Amino acid sequence: MIVAASLAALVARDSYTRLHLATPMTSLGGPLIAAGLSIANGPGLTTASIALPTGLLFIAGPMLSSAIARMLAQRDGKVPAESPE
Repeated sequence: MIVAASLAALVARDSYTRLHLATPMTSLGGPLIAAGLSIANGPGLTTASIALPTGLLFIAGPMLSSAIARMLAQRDGKVPAESPE
């Protein structure tokens, strides 16, 4: 799945499609790879050093994708830019 999404992102025409294809890589692919590495390494500090950044990526990935999509929409004029208050 990660390889297919990566290859599809290479040929995608616009930023929205590329962003849509990158989201499954961070939301699903990263945790699946981390789970496999954690099982292979067993319990210990190495597994913790794999699990912590992957957990943060799993939590923050969708929020970052949403923020990037909003920024792209504002740049393209599809969403009005908010003025700082």
